Amino acid sequence: MPGLEQQLVSLIAKHGERGILVDTNVLLLYLFGKLLPAALGQKRLAKYSLEDADLIVQFVGRFGHILATQHVLAETSNLARQIVGGSARDFMGRQLYPWFCLQTPGSFKHCDVPGASIDAGLFARLGITDAGLASLVRSDHLLLTDDLDLYIAAVSSGSDAINFAHMREAAGTV
Repeated sequence: MPGLEQQLVSLIAKHGERGILVDTNVLLLYLFGKLLPAALGQKRLAKYSLEDADLIVQFVGRFGHILATQHVLAETSNLARQIVGGSARDFMGRQLYPWFCLQTPGSFKHCDVPGASIDAGLFARLGITDAGLASLVRSDHLLLTDDLDLYIAAVSSGSDAINFAHMREAAGTV
C-alpha cells in the first residue's frame, strides 16, 4: 500500500507518547506473540503467523503505552483462556494478571468509556466493545484494529486508525 509507511511514521510521531488503543484481536496477537508464540495458528489466532506477531510486537513497542478499555481486556482475557488449556492457560493467566489488573510500569493503561459517549447507532451495529473504542478514538486516540467495520467507523468520523490487515499486506505476511 503506497504511503502506508509514511502514514505510520506520522501517526507514531503524533500519538507515540500518549499510546495506542488496541482492539481485542490485535491485543490477543500481541500477547501471544510475546508470551506464547507456539499458540499462533490456533482458534482465534488461526489467521496469524509468527511474522504477523513479530510485526505487531515491534509496531506496538514504538508507543509509550498500550491503551485498552475494560471491555477489550475482558474479551481478551476470556478469549486467551479459550485458545490454550492446561499449564499454558495457567501461564498466560499469571502473565496477564499484572498487565490487566495492576497499575504498574509496563501494565496496560485503562481507558474509561462513559456510556453516554457511546453512539447508539454504533452500539447497535458494532456492540459495546467496538462502539466504546470508536468513542475513544474520537477523543484523539490512535486505534489499531483488524476489524474492518470498526476501522471504517473510526476513519469515517475523522479519527486516526490503522487497519492491521493493511500492515500485513504491506509487510507481505498475508
